Amino acid sequence: MERRTALRTTVVVAAGSAIAATLTACGSDGGSGNAGTINLPADTALVKASQRTGQADSFEADLTIADTGDGGTTIRGSGDVRLRPNLAFTATLDQLKVGGQTLPGVGSRAILVGDTLYAKVPRLAEFATGGKPWLRLNVDRTGRRLGFGFDEITDAVQRVNPAEQTKMFTGSKDARRVGEEKIEGVRTGHYTGTVTLQDALNRLDPQTREKVRRWHTDGSDRLAFDIWIDSENLPRKLVVKGTSKGHETSTVTVLYRDYGKKIRVNPPPADQVGDVTDTVGRFLGGGN
Repeated sequence: MERRTALRTTVVVAAGSAIAATLTACGSDGGSGNAGTINLPADTALVKASQRTGQADSFEADLTIADTGDGGTTIRGSGDVRLRPNLAFTATLDQLKVGGQTLPGVGSRAILVGDTLYAKVPRLAEFATGGKPWLRLNVDRTGRRLGFGFDEITDAVQRVNPAEQTKMFTGSKDARRVGEEKIEGVRTGHYTGTVTLQDALNRLDPQTREKVRRWHTDGSDRLAFDIWIDSENLPRKLVVKGTSKGHETSTVTVLYRDYGKKIRVNPPPADQVGDVTDTVGRFLGGGN
């Protein structure tokens, strides 16, 4: 169970961090534009942010997911993501707590290149790869043996993808501007509001709507959000709280930076990698 949790969590954080923002390919740091644009009314700011974030090619993000179920779970990770021309990322697991207990796996890393996932999970190396620090598996071939595949990775991306999140927020009927704040030294406008899950989903195209619906497994029926948008209409911070019948179910927090940075995602050196594509089911207890 511990081995399965460590590997799955590394992938989830990788995907989540990978996920975490759809920002810009224009090469701007978002801090030099017209400061007046951070004073836009909430409805205008959200629409502009939605349009702008849809242009993202790459970004760096820090992600924290906190769920209240099963005694409480906190996952914290960070990563670099390239969305186009194809999805690729590197990510690190910085914290994993379940029911108040810190679990093994902190410091684990994941790299996705093409259809190959590389994971550096120290506690797996001794028996899964003959001591080599990195394991490699073909996502398509292992697929359901681990309970995740590309569908799960892309679904996870939707959970904190600002391009989709800001579209969802445009369904809010009470969004408002709170004021101006600096996020990591960048001036931003702070906006807040709520939206029912159904109104949020109605803002999305049918394919995206179904993906987003799948990751709302915590029972949330309303989302409360805070978003900090810079002078170039780019989110710098996002906090989304899911609620069900008035009770908080989960909180997702993302910090974004290095928008448009050229990201090279390279696999580890071949002599440090052990392939587990055909054996992963056995050593995780899932059979063949």
